[in-house]
Amino acid sequence: MFLTSTQPSLVSLFSSTGSDPLQIFSIHTDPGLPSDSIIHLLHDSSSCPEPPAPGTLIKAPTLDRWAGEEARVEDDGGLVGYCLDQTVLHIQSPTLPTTYIRCPPTSYHLGMKPPWIHMQVRNMGREWSFEVGLVDQLGRQGVVRCSTFQVLACLILI
Repeated sequence: MFLTSTQPSLVSLFSSTGSDPLQIFSIHTDPGLPSDSIIHLLHDSSSCPEPPAPGTLIKAPTLDRWAGEEARVEDDGGLVGYCLDQTVLHIQSPTLPTTYIRCPPTSYHLGMKPPWIHMQVRNMGREWSFEVGLVDQLGRQGVVRCSTFQVLACLILI
């Protein structure tokens, strides 16, 4: 998709401010868990709009759930204890392998060249993970899997 294009140092694949932020993604939810497996755009500070029935959002923890932690700026510049005052992508499921988004929606490669990835994630008081597919200069494929419940990142060569 981007292989033949000249790429700037920053490429945004998802921006919740666009008219169709999931346009180049495929969305997969668990049909066996229709009330728990949800991918939904909502306003972070109000958790509205609600997902279509029978979906039920998990509730974000309040600051007092983190032992009285006050909102502050971390050493890395990240904010702790603040909601975003914007639309965000909410992905939830009790089963990680069955609820996910994929970009591009097929097994084709995007052809991205920036050497790093940035994700902004809100602490929902639950475990989570993500995977990034990679292809090196020799054409070898692999997946980097990162999660809050594993000590080390996992690299799987395909």
